[in-house]
Amino acid sequence: MTAVLAVFALIIAFRSIWFTTGALKRIDAGNDAMPEPHLGKIHAVIDANDETLKSLTRRLGRLEKQVHPLKLKAVPAPEIERETAAIQSGLNHAQLYAPTVRLNG
Repeated sequence: MTAVLAVFALIIAFRSIWFTTGALKRIDAGNDAMPEPHLGKIHAVIDANDETLKSLTRRLGRLEKQVHPLKLKAVPAPEIERETAAIQSGLNHAQLYAPTVRLNG
């Protein structure tokens, strides 16, 4: 008789766990329908940024295709080359400058 009652109690315990998990699933499904309001705003900003990035990438690709032939056709004038060399030497000289006083702020 004790074995029958033990088996019956075990069946009741497992059935109560089964009903509880079913109820929890229904409660969780109801909460998924109403997401947090701040997540919707974040997703909207991310989607807008993603679309902007995609459009900028497409525009950059088109501009690169247009600029490449222009670079091939461009022949710099000798004075521009001299000015560029002068600017480059000035930059090289400026890079050699190292300050002697270190300020800690």
